[in-house]
Amino acid sequence: MKILAATAILFLWFILAISLISISLLFNPKISSIKGINLLIASSSRNILSSPTNVGEVGDVLAAIRGGDARPVLVERFLNKYGSPMIGLGEQFVDAADEHGLDWRLMPALAFQESNLGKKIPKGSYNPFGWAIYEGKNAGAYFDSWEQGINIVAARIKENYIDRGHTTPETIVTRYTSNNNPTWVFAVRSAMEEISGTEY
Repeated sequence: MKILAATAILFLWFILAISLISISLLFNPKISSIKGINLLIASSSRNILSSPTNVGEVGDVLAAIRGGDARPVLVERFLNKYGSPMIGLGEQFVDAADEHGLDWRLMPALAFQESNLGKKIPKGSYNPFGWAIYEGKNAGAYFDSWEQGINIVAARIKENYIDRGHTTPETIVTRYTSNNNPTWVFAVRSAMEEISGTEY
């Protein structure tokens, strides 16, 4: 009788342990692997999926999550939300950030602050970052395309900011703008949080 009771308790403990581990893996905000399919459970998924702006958006986000990297879709969603002329370049932003070791949200956040995502730039400049616009000047660097602008500015931010210890909006502002404007920092930080869905 004691052996039967001990076996039953051990069996129940085993079932409970497996159930708790399964539930933990299901709700873990990290990357899990289930039957060979990579599944990214984004901690901000409630924000991504709560109010889609178009019919295909939820499917696009879910497809990206299943594929392992939702970042380009999140950037694309941000560009779409504000009607940017750079719609379609979400992956370009993420690739440039990865190549140069930048926070993947930084470049679109800078473009949001500096030019309303490319909507307010000198004609034909493809410079949504306000790059090389110095005090008293109306125009800065000109690029041949959005892609070229994204790649060149990402490389220069790496070289002139990240490599010198300026890695956050709070430290980048000291060199990026002509003054230490707390409004600029707030706007860039807020855009970064909105892109990743952590603004709550």
